[in-house]
Amino acid sequence: MTRLALSLLAYSTLAFAFSNTAPLLAWSSYRSNLIDRLPSSASDALHTSKLFETILINDDICDHEAVILVHQPGLHASDLRQFSKSSHIARSISSATSSRQYAYVPASTSSASSEEEHFVSFAQSASEKCHSRLVNILPGQGVGLTSDAKSVVIVNMPAIEGSQRKTSMAEHDALLSTTLSSLPFSNHVVIYTGTSPMHSKRQEDLSTPERPKNKGGILHNYQLLTPGLIMVLLVVLFLFLPVLYFGISAMASIQSPLRLDAMPKGFNANDRKNQ
Repeated sequence: MTRLALSLLAYSTLAFAFSNTAPLLAWSSYRSNLIDRLPSSASDALHTSKLFETILINDDICDHEAVILVHQPGLHASDLRQFSKSSHIARSISSATSSRQYAYVPASTSSASSEEEHFVSFAQSASEKCHSRLVNILPGQGVGLTSDAKSVVIVNMPAIEGSQRKTSMAEHDALLSTTLSSLPFSNHVVIYTGTSPMHSKRQEDLSTPERPKNKGGILHNYQLLTPGLIMVLLVVLFLFLPVLYFGISAMASIQSPLRLDAMPKGFNANDRKNQ
């Protein structure tokens, strides 16, 4: 029972520790001091805004023809682990001269809109620092850009949501591959991150058509089983109820023996009445 309780406690700690995080990947086919001077692993103190500040602290970001910032709301580390080795992102990371991978980067704030504002602010700061043009493009629409000037390119990927996440990620990987291959820059760095699924917006961004609202019932519109509720159910089912059951069983097994020795032998109440 104690081992089960400790296991549930460890699971709950992990669940809440990763609930407000998102992965961040950075890679370049050229040697990049910008990437190489980033920490080799993330820590609780290394949140997204701190990483962006570290990138902007030196002029290494201006050594590349382009800095490509890919943002995908709802992205989680488990989505990236589902990629096969032949996927574009997996091949890009494995063949990159410089790369960094952070699976769980804590969000700077608890608001998805604030996290997206930090991302846009970082892009604007990088553009101003390097006197580069700032360009927003849709996935699959990189055609038309020229390499005659340094650029900071923002690619807003569709949000990851719903139950078919693996299928969606495969489609988005192919879409990202098409987008990056259409860009005219050879010496570029890619920074791919997202917004924590816990606080991501449940809607398409302004660049995509608005979807009709789902009227399939409460289960389609609200998330009922949150990590906290799941942990409460697990504790009740596997810890509280067994303890309650054994307690009731123990109480029921307690019997009060009759005190027959307090009554004298051969005593009969009828004999006393006849006297």
